[in-house]
Amino acid sequence: MSGIVFGKAQLVDLHIIVYSNEVHIAEGLKNEVAACAFPCMNSIKVSSDLPSVADGDVFCFITNFPNPNSFDFNNEPSEEVFDTLYLITKLANNFIWPEDTEDEGKQRNSKEKQNKIKRKPIFVTDGLIAVDILNSLSKNMPPDVFYCSTPITAIGKSILAEYLNVHCNVINNVLVWAANDETFHIEVKKPLVIHEESDSQCDSGLLAKDFLESLNLDPTQFNATWMKKDFIEKTAMSASKNPYGSIYKAAEFARTLKNIWKARDSSEIHCNMGVISDGSLGTAKGLPYVLPLILKDDTWNVNTSFYEESAHLKQELKRINVAVKNHHKKVIFFSF
Repeated sequence: MSGIVFGKAQLVDLHIIVYSNEVHIAEGLKNEVAACAFPCMNSIKVSSDLPSVADGDVFCFITNFPNPNSFDFNNEPSEEVFDTLYLITKLANNFIWPEDTEDEGKQRNSKEKQNKIKRKPIFVTDGLIAVDILNSLSKNMPPDVFYCSTPITAIGKSILAEYLNVHCNVINNVLVWAANDETFHIEVKKPLVIHEESDSQCDSGLLAKDFLESLNLDPTQFNATWMKKDFIEKTAMSASKNPYGSIYKAAEFARTLKNIWKARDSSEIHCNMGVISDGSLGTAKGLPYVLPLILKDDTWNVNTSFYEESAHLKQELKRINVAVKNHHKKVIFFSF
């Protein structure tokens, strides 16, 4: 709404959907947002009516789950969690993808030649649980419209940057394959650290020996084994501290939405995101994963970097598949 996500020329009509008994609370939020006078804000509406697919271009789902990527089935859910689960289930059941008749299809094709092409709407959530429910319980919705943010990319970069005593923005691209914040795998493109100078201190392997010595590290402290084990363990430990405060969640959510929208604007975007798998890399088609994506227009493809040459990654994906399938069965059973 400040122009960062959708661009400064795009006006936004915001609809806030809540339970009927929470409308008065949402009205307070509406007034706060209006008072911010965001340059892209056109209108704000609060409603308890369930939306249809045709009602918007972007649907955002912010949950109250303690961890939006992994449900705790061992403990009784709080009333707040139950209410959130119930609302998402109702919304999912209400989403039906419109099927054009032959005549309507011809009319639309003719119209699109004259006007701007109608894009698919975007459904963005704060985690894999909501993506799973929306995809599983909606009616004939195309699975490639569902997305969610992930904290693992930022955490992984932060861990590696801290260990190497460099800024996060010089760490090369991070690729993530994940079932949740506990079961995942990370690879970092080489060279790990990018410098503007052509004579980078990084070689074609991990890091040059003189660079390691400048950090008071020897090659035994930082090598491929460290990246496969210690690096991922440190990232998992940080993720287990539940980085889902409202400000952090909002930042990751905005970053995700910006990447999707920017790809539709003309750019090809490489990023990690939660989606419904298309079956690539041996993943279970139709189930939710965090995967490395290449976004272009309103479609995406899975980035296959590392897959063909890494037997370790293929083995890790088998482990991730087991976690995804088990969690999916429990979530859908719990949602009914």
